[in-house]
Amino acid sequence: MLTVTGLSHRYSATAVAPEIRFGSFSLDSGQALLLRGGSGAGKSTLLHLLCGVLQIQPASGSVTLGEQSLQTLTRAERDGLRPYTVGWMPQRQFLMTSLTVLENVLLPASLAGRADETTRQRATDLLQSFAIADLAQLRPQTLSVGQAARASLARALVTQPKLLLADEPTAALDAVSSRLVIEQMARYVERGGAAIIASHDPAIHALWASVSGNSAPLAEIELTETRSK
Repeated sequence: MLTVTGLSHRYSATAVAPEIRFGSFSLDSGQALLLRGGSGAGKSTLLHLLCGVLQIQPASGSVTLGEQSLQTLTRAERDGLRPYTVGWMPQRQFLMTSLTVLENVLLPASLAGRADETTRQRATDLLQSFAIADLAQLRPQTLSVGQAARASLARALVTQPKLLLADEPTAALDAVSSRLVIEQMARYVERGGAAIIASHDPAIHALWASVSGNSAPLAEIELTETRSK
């Protein structure tokens, strides 16, 4: 489903700019991967490369997602990966204050012209599963941090993507919201999705095991500051 081979990235095109190296790994449908590593190790950078926000540079490795080689895609084609191939939950929630919570969840499908009744029902069901259905018609600025995180994940899942990428999904959340977020990610993987989670949260492994058991084990990769000039 996802194959990463010899991937690296420089934030500047100059030869003296440090290079972040990610190595190689693969992920199949029904599998989940946890990215560990200190600040600066490249966790967010890797997610940005995988979802198409950042371009894979020439001679910097390869990423194959399904039948697509991401390094050959144009910017428009990379943007087209989201939201139906890749669901993206950024570290900062970026919910639009001019829209209701339900409209925010539906936004990826609405922008693609595919917010039909089936998708609207799926959005409502997701809000119900996240215990925020009663907030559907409110504006996101009225939500708590935990409620906003749940709405953000619902937005990433509403299009039923093949791959879910989540950047620090439990950061600053209380125990109740953390469990709801991880539980829904585990359910998504159990249904055949693939997920990559970047997190510093030491409780994620235990939390994931408590909600999924052995049905969707969580593998782990430790990223280190492997940089070269």
